[in-house]
Amino acid sequence: MKYWVLYNFVVGFAVYWLSNLVLWFPWSLNPTLGMILMLTVGTALWAIATYQCLVTYPGSSLLKAAAFNSTVLLSIAVVMDYIFFVLIRDAKAELYHPTTIYGYAFVVTLPFLMILLLKGKLAASNTQLHNENWYQALGVGLISFISLTLIILLGIEV
Repeated sequence: MKYWVLYNFVVGFAVYWLSNLVLWFPWSLNPTLGMILMLTVGTALWAIATYQCLVTYPGSSLLKAAAFNSTVLLSIAVVMDYIFFVLIRDAKAELYHPTTIYGYAFVVTLPFLMILLLKGKLAASNTQLHNENWYQALGVGLISFISLTLIILLGIEV
């Protein structure tokens, strides 16, 4: 169980930075385009990450898994937003844009929506965590974090 708990944190880190990397240039060019992509591509990335966490849950109570996953993903989003907006971008005024608050609400409700929509599939799953799960998530997260940080700090534009 402790590996699944840690896996939720790694997956949350990875999806946060990947989604921000994917959205960075479109949002920089046109905030409306960025918001549209956040609602489509961003939603898909967070849904895949949430599914990966829920499908590998080693226990039997999907409600407990969803509650834990929801808490972890929200915590990661709040902390990473502070790092992204305040420490990396020095843009504290942009931190609590309405889309950020909507994003938090989405991250909190997504695991529960997944259970409602995919309960049979999640309950029947016997997916085990393997080393490649960890390496993939950690690799995606670190590459996305480093890439986005360098893009911003070096002022790389399209």
